Amino acid sequence: MRKTSEEVLLVLVLNKTELLDELLIEWSNEDIKAATILDSIGMAKQLADVEDTRIISTLRPFLVSDHSENKLIFTILQPEDVNKARQIVRRVVGDLSQPETGILFALPLLFAEGIRF
Repeated sequence: MRKTSEEVLLVLVLNKTELLDELLIEWSNEDIKAATILDSIGMAKQLADVEDTRIISTLRPFLVSDHSENKLIFTILQPEDVNKARQIVRRVVGDLSQPETGILFALPLLFAEGIRF
């Protein structure tokens, strides 16, 4: 095990799933070569699907988007690659402050095993 204090976990919840391939190609073109992608749904969508939750179903049009799923993308980056990855997300996905785009955040890692840079 190699103790690290410099790698960063970048996480993107991508609502615009139709942009996934383009985003991954752009990352790959900029030497961001590894990511894990999971299918996900948001809490409001899940609660809206619960039949016996009457109050949520009445509020469903206000809480749930047209997207039935999201993509959750994890990648571990060196600090110098974080801004490059963020810029690519902004270029491909657009302004994340707009509804129905996504959420992007990063966390410092205490350690990472099984990954090569």
